[in-house]
Amino acid sequence: MNPTAIVHKLGTKNEAREQLKLQLAHYLAQQTESTRSLHKWMKHLEMASLGVIAVAFLVALAISIAWKSVNPLTIPVAWFVFAASTSLNMAIVGLHAMSLRAFPPAVLPGKKQKFVTGHAAVWAGLGTIGLGLVTGAFWGFFAYAVGTFNLALIAPLANILGILMGIAIIFQLIHTTYEKISN
Repeated sequence: MNPTAIVHKLGTKNEAREQLKLQLAHYLAQQTESTRSLHKWMKHLEMASLGVIAVAFLVALAISIAWKSVNPLTIPVAWFVFAASTSLNMAIVGLHAMSLRAFPPAVLPGKKQKFVTGHAAVWAGLGTIGLGLVTGAFWGFFAYAVGTFNLALIAPLANILGILMGIAIIFQLIHTTYEKISN
């Protein structure tokens, strides 16, 4: 492995993140004071929703640690509720993007993102809200099926999950291969 290439990739990702921050700051500077105030409040809501995810994780972890003293069905239900808790954050991010008309509305660590404004940002926000609703409904329904121990519901949900994971793995392999070839 070439250490220079790793440093170069990290620099490029950091540069892209800084560029995204500058684009967002420039866009916000052109907006009204009420829009900037809304952006500030939405960022606080996003942080609070990340706190909900952290609490759901800690509750699921605590239930898992206390496995001897809880109903065995409570453990998977708690983890499915944790998975469903991400949908709140997705919905808030989507609403934030739609109200700001800029996507992403906040710069988070992770993959490189393209900054878009206007109608494209509204559609990206709407897509994020939709994905959050689908995610929450799927994991919530899975938690309900496991909590009621309804095997007629668990079997198709497990099949859907397996198919989605297979598609995601194949997509990730193709994406990784494409990135390696293009570099």
